[in-house]
This record gives sequence, C-alpha cells and structure tokens, in this order.
Amino acid sequence: MISRISRNAVKEGFDTLPAAICYFDRNGLLRLINHRMQEIAAVLCGRDLQTLTDLEQALRSPGGGVRLRDEAARIYEFPDGTVYHFTVRPIQDKYGIPYTEVMATDVTQLAALHAALQQENERLADANRRAKRLYDNMPDIVREEEILKMKMRVHDDIGHTLLAARRALRHEHDLARLRSEAAKWESSISLLCRARQENAAEDPLSYMQRRAAVLGAAVQLRGAYPAARATREFYALILRECTSNAVRHAGATELYADSEHQPQAWHLCITNNGAPPKAEIKEGGGLSSLRRRIEKAGGTVTVHSLPVFVLEVTLPDKESTNDTRYDRRGPKAGTEPA
Repeated sequence: MISRISRNAVKEGFDTLPAAICYFDRNGLLRLINHRMQEIAAVLCGRDLQTLTDLEQALRSPGGGVRLRDEAARIYEFPDGTVYHFTVRPIQDKYGIPYTEVMATDVTQLAALHAALQQENERLADANRRAKRLYDNMPDIVREEEILKMKMRVHDDIGHTLLAARRALRHEHDLARLRSEAAKWESSISLLCRARQENAAEDPLSYMQRRAAVLGAAVQLRGAYPAARATREFYALILRECTSNAVRHAGATELYADSEHQPQAWHLCITNNGAPPKAEIKEGGGLSSLRRRIEKAGGTVTVHSLPVFVLEVTLPDKESTNDTRYDRRGPKAGTEPA
C-alpha cells in the first residue's frame, strides 16, 4: 500500500511539471509520460504516443498544423501559437538501465523576443543602407544645400544691399571698400546664375524628386500643381527643406505632397511616413528662413506637430493660366510641367 501511494505521488508530481516530458526504454517503448507531453504528442502525432520511433517520425514530419521553425534546434510552432523546443537525450537509472528522455520546453516568449529582435535588426540594416547612400552622396547634397542657403540669403538681402550701396555712393564712402563689397556680390550672383543654368532645362519639381531619391526618400506629388515656373520653384524649395528635415529627424522614406488650387491661391499640404514628433517642433534655421520667405511673398505657413507632422503652405496665385495634375504615377497626360 505504501509503495503504491509513493508511485502515485511521483506520477502526480510528474504531471505538474511545467515542461512536457516522457521516457522510453531501450526497446523504444513508452514507459512514463506526463499530461503536458500527452497533449503535445496527440497534436504532433495525431494519436496517442506509443514508441520513440513514432515521436521521432513526427518530429521529422510534423502533422496537426504544427510548423517546424528551426530543424537544427528542433523548435516547433503549434496551432495555438505556442512554441516548443524539443530535446532528446540518453540517460540511465541508478541501476545502469538505459532510457531515452524527450523533453519539450515552452519557449513562446523567447521566440517572440527573437522575432522582434530580427525585425529591429532588419530596420537597423535598412537605416544603415540609407545612411551609406546619404554618405556616398554627401558632397552633392552639401553643395546643393549651400547653394539653396545662398539663394535664400541673396533673395532676402538684395533690397537692403541696393539701398546700402545707394547710400554709400551718395556719401562717397571709400572706393576700395565699395569695390570689395561689389566683388563679393558678383561672386555670389555668379554662383546663383551657374546653378540656374545647370537646372534650367529640367522641371523644378522633377529635379526636386530626383534629389530627394538621393537622400533615400520618394516624394509623391498629388493633386493640381501650378504651371508657372516661379511658383513651381517655390514649391520645390519648400519640398526640399521638408525632405531634408524628414529624413534627418524622422527617418522618413516617403513624403506626400497634396496640392490644390483655391480662389487666388495655391495650397500645399506635406506629410511623411517617418516617426511622429515626440513634442512640439521648434523651427530651426531652415524652416524659419523658409517661413520668412513665404510670408514675404504674401503666403502663410502652418506647422502641426502632433499627433503627426503636417506642414501647410498657402501661396498667392499671381499668374495662373493652367495647372499640372499629378496622380501616383506622375503628371497626367496633356498637362506637361512648365
């Protein structure tokens, strides 16, 4: 009686183990199995487990909707989403009699963490590829940004400079100083003229999209766009600044520019697929300069930071005759860019 109670107690304790476990004798016949392994084996084999051969065959070709995730590590995913790691090893009892132990450990949480780690590694690899592409094209990007800054600086200061020159001439300031200042402006204006000649044959928005691709970003133009080149250049300037900021600060790979013609005005709304801001955006030098230039032209700028970044720009329509309409594939037939 004492011996039978002891065996029952052992079996009850065996059944409460968190791992699924069973033992086979030297002939491959099942000698001991707990409830968890019975449940798993029924799904894996499609019937009650009897021999080691049956289990090994089921592990090689699992049934019941069980998916083999890693053959070398013997990791299996079951239909209910749980993931098990199987181990098979020889053991001996205290009398030296050989047995085979098969254990299945629940590694569902570990597998989920591994999958998340793989996704993060893929995201980092993509970021590294984009960073390398950006680094490889850095000389062209820096040159273009410097030209853009100079364009904005010359545009904003040209009126003031002309007035200063007139005042200097009126008061007969030092001629050498006037020549020095004139040489500086001649150099700046020459640089701007060369840049304009290089890009004159290409549509400003098409050129902007091509340069954005160098940064690893695709700019999707949607809706109606102005035909006048001056306004298209303004649009391109705005989108270049937004692309640069979105790539650097939000890790964006796509920008969405929706444009529409309103009474006496053009409205442009820009968003991206990057990480949303964590707080209100503080306008830096580039965005602040852009705002000043837009407002000087009679337009408005509205920046939305939360829950996602949105830039809205309104520009006065001073010379609209017709427009260019874009869909996801580019300009529509019969509406060629100016």
